[in-house]
Amino acid sequence: MKISSKLIYVQALSSLSLWLDIFLIFTVPVYLWHASPTSIAFLAFCLGAPMLFLGPIVGTLIDRHDVRKTLVFGALLRTLSTVALAVSPDLQSFLFFVIVKGVSTLFYFPSITIMVRQLIRAEERKSFFSHVSVFDQFSKIFAPLLAGVSTAVLSPKGLFFLSAAAVLLTFPFLRSICLAFQPQMNDLSTKSLPLYRDITRGLSIFNALPFQLRIGFLYSLFTSLALGIYDPHLASFLAYEGLPPVNFSVIVSATAGGAICAALLVKFKLGNIDEILLRSHALVIFSAALILTVILVLFQVPGRAYLYPLVWFVNGFGYEMLIISSNIILQQLCPSDNIGRVSMSFRSIQILCVITGPSLGTVLIIAGGRPAPFVVAAGMAFLTASVSIAVYLYWNRKQAHTPVS
Repeated sequence: MKISSKLIYVQALSSLSLWLDIFLIFTVPVYLWHASPTSIAFLAFCLGAPMLFLGPIVGTLIDRHDVRKTLVFGALLRTLSTVALAVSPDLQSFLFFVIVKGVSTLFYFPSITIMVRQLIRAEERKSFFSHVSVFDQFSKIFAPLLAGVSTAVLSPKGLFFLSAAAVLLTFPFLRSICLAFQPQMNDLSTKSLPLYRDITRGLSIFNALPFQLRIGFLYSLFTSLALGIYDPHLASFLAYEGLPPVNFSVIVSATAGGAICAALLVKFKLGNIDEILLRSHALVIFSAALILTVILVLFQVPGRAYLYPLVWFVNGFGYEMLIISSNIILQQLCPSDNIGRVSMSFRSIQILCVITGPSLGTVLIIAGGRPAPFVVAAGMAFLTASVSIAVYLYWNRKQAHTPVS
């Protein structure tokens, strides 16, 4: 089996485990311990807090050490923390192990990102990330179904053992991947620096990144903030519209369907398109979906309940295309000796946007009514897409007029 196939297999099982964890972490406490909404909100904070506060530090550590060891450590910690969640006796211990779960992802995901950087050739990355996205979205859809079916033989907490088993199944492939990986010799002067001084170099490293990578981070952050403003309030908005819960399920499925179609299109039809242009197309499609949503809501279009799934299909299509193109650009443009630090620093800021977005959405609802989060998010997405197109055209014109030495 090719190394790329083994990496796809590992990523697919990892996605299944991740979505099972997310589903179970937010449902088990409600059914077993009757957790209040405040407890669930604190639970979400516990899951994201390690990434928010420790992301850049762990990323720097990974760049300074053998990534094979950090990958195996992250996988082991993911497995052990999942088993611990399955045997947690009360909500307090459950919260503690959720934090440990968050720490495990800090080590696992940047390590696998570095592995992909070295083991997947540049010309194969569109196909690779398309495969990963397809499996990720299928996992997002089928993880709750798998959990529901498995309750016939397992207790609610016992379902965490399924997640742990999914990670355990990756170990034979991780061993093969680690044997194929050749650690690169990083700058010795960097490794000799004390950790705290190495961390403070973050701003200078960011400024030295290629322009398209830096501006791409800003695009993704604005898009994440826009998503955070409206997405958590979607279910309550549909209830406000008088629609039954099944409509929410249909919209979620339509969003995942759009994402799967985007991944398949990138793999089979858009493989030769420049990833920078692909990113601009994604931003335009995502903003168009939000603008259509605002039109449906503000103008009270008749039959809009049947149009929402179609609009959210486009929404998922654009957002997934943005994720795929952004992953490719990170792999192509980020210096290999700093990819752990850079990816984790970005994720840390992205988590901040995800955490603050719902609060901003609530303020907007209080100030401007239920449609306000969609209006503001659509404005942000449109602005981001417009800047992306303008920057792309300017950059291409500048490159065309640059004399070849």
